[in-house]
Amino acid sequence: MRSTLSGGRREWMAGGKSRDTRPAFTLIELLVVIAVIVILAGLLLPALSSAKERARKIQCMNNQRQLAVTLQMYSGDNQEHLPGNGYASPDSDVKLWVVGDGHWDPPFFTNLDLLLDSKHAQFAAYLKTAAVYKCPSDRSTVLLGDTKYPKVRSYALNSYMNWEAGAIYNNDTNYLSFTKQTDIAGAAPSEIFTFLDVAPGYICHSAFVVVEDSIVYYHLPSAQHSQSGVVTFADGHIESHRWSEPKTVRDAQTVEWITTHLNFETGNRDLKWLQAHASVRRP
Repeated sequence: MRSTLSGGRREWMAGGKSRDTRPAFTLIELLVVIAVIVILAGLLLPALSSAKERARKIQCMNNQRQLAVTLQMYSGDNQEHLPGNGYASPDSDVKLWVVGDGHWDPPFFTNLDLLLDSKHAQFAAYLKTAAVYKCPSDRSTVLLGDTKYPKVRSYALNSYMNWEAGAIYNNDTNYLSFTKQTDIAGAAPSEIFTFLDVAPGYICHSAFVVVEDSIVYYHLPSAQHSQSGVVTFADGHIESHRWSEPKTVRDAQTVEWITTHLNFETGNRDLKWLQAHASVRRP
């Protein structure tokens, strides 16, 4: 006895068993299925990557929020004085919010004591977790001997916030240097930045150096979050700021140190934005 079904034939054999005689996939049909899968993957993977980067940016903002709260707590416990800022050698007795040195001292990039030991870091009494100091999108490393190690810090504090190191290319005396929270009050705290994530190839000092009234780009901000960086302001609010200049973005995404801080950028809109939000002219 034979029974016919839609889409193919089924033959009844002895003992009541059946044999399905429908044809298998052809090569063309298989290739079409594979092509559809590839197209779907091409559509979904960028969306997944974008979602992961958004999650990393949210974590970066949360990290900076903890730094902003710590800044407030420190100044509240110290008669409104801001923590020390600038740069220092790890073997010195200088205390800053955290200690950062120059690129001439590679081991400091991996030294957790400079973040978590109160001998060095004024924030150490408040923040006990090293991960707070690292942007999750920062995958930069430092070469020690023959081995590359991840850097432990991504963030820096505006150099006009209680700079204590010697004068270099920053802190023009025509602009306010803020030593106390009350100093910022007269300069629109919602417009003056405190912390921001630094371009991986430029993180070094505790401070993010901005040179006012100049075409010199000393430190570059990070552009790791889809051409954007996270910036914290003196009133405590946090923004994701998208940089405008292609060269800023390209250099900011460079992981390796480019051997110089003195980048001359005529008419750079991002440099002008940083200058406008680093300080204000003295009255």
